Amino acid sequence: MNRDLGAAVIILTAVLLMTIADAMIKAFMGDLGLWQLFLTRAPFALALLVGLAAVLPARNWRLRSAWAALCDPWVNLRSVLIVLMYLFMYMSFPYLKLAVMGAAFFIAPIFTALMAALFLKDRVGLRGWLGVALGFIGVMVVSRPGTSVFQPAIFLPVIAGLCYSFAAVLTRAKLRQSNTLGVALSLNLILMILSGLLVLGLNFVPPPAAWVEHSPFMLRPWAPMAGQDWAAIVVMAVLVCGITVLLALAYQVGRSVLVATLEYSYLIYAGVIGFVFLGEVLDGFSLLGMAILVTAGALVVTRPGAFASSDDDTERATAEETPADPAASQP
Repeated sequence: MNRDLGAAVIILTAVLLMTIADAMIKAFMGDLGLWQLFLTRAPFALALLVGLAAVLPARNWRLRSAWAALCDPWVNLRSVLIVLMYLFMYMSFPYLKLAVMGAAFFIAPIFTALMAALFLKDRVGLRGWLGVALGFIGVMVVSRPGTSVFQPAIFLPVIAGLCYSFAAVLTRAKLRQSNTLGVALSLNLILMILSGLLVLGLNFVPPPAAWVEHSPFMLRPWAPMAGQDWAAIVVMAVLVCGITVLLALAYQVGRSVLVATLEYSYLIYAGVIGFVFLGEVLDGFSLLGMAILVTAGALVVTRPGAFASSDDDTERATAEETPADPAASQP
């Protein structure tokens, strides 16, 4: 019970940091391009991750074994999937409220359950299938296709959730014992390289002005940065590292089913932060759809056997003082 309470505090803190990081990116999208944000954030995040490896005692944070993970093609494929997740998620920011984006993204556990049943022969069960059905109903309620409020951009975070689910299933199938630091370094290195190439391309071969006007956050070339911009970048790097450590710790300390369910607290944080700092007001249909999605996700992640094997592995690894890496499936 004490371990679950500790895990609950840790995951709620991690999700709060996630929401703050997303809100900061949403706030900056009027001044800086997405790829500039990623390119300037990545070196700070890499330095902080290496620094954390020097002080954290866990074996899956050791720098020596991280290099092996960096050379693992499955680790790098996972990183590419997470980069695609970020791409589709942040493409929706100019069009969707933060909480609505989160609601559409959190259909991911439903995709994960379906893919695990297809590729890993997991049993979905009646509760799981009910959650799947409710999840799609929730997305329909939030998006309201066929009405004047429908935004086609609602499908962008859904695709992001699909990318995340592919990464989660890949992690479970191939990377359950991967080095946490190596996984985090791989993601940030690939983000930095890709962002650098895109920033160079947008500056030396700029797209048509009409394209930039339509999608400035994705296609804006390099913009001058003031001291406050650099300070915000450093804060975002610290948030990313904090999220990485806390997610790993939450899944190692508590039961996976509890931690995965509490990740839905993102929707509450996003609603409050979006309202207070971004001026976003949710209507009744959005709130209803979010409630349906939370219920759907809870049904899927609490279905019998959903996390049984990973929890057994975590308990066994903890007893051996060599923690497994269930959090490697987290972005």
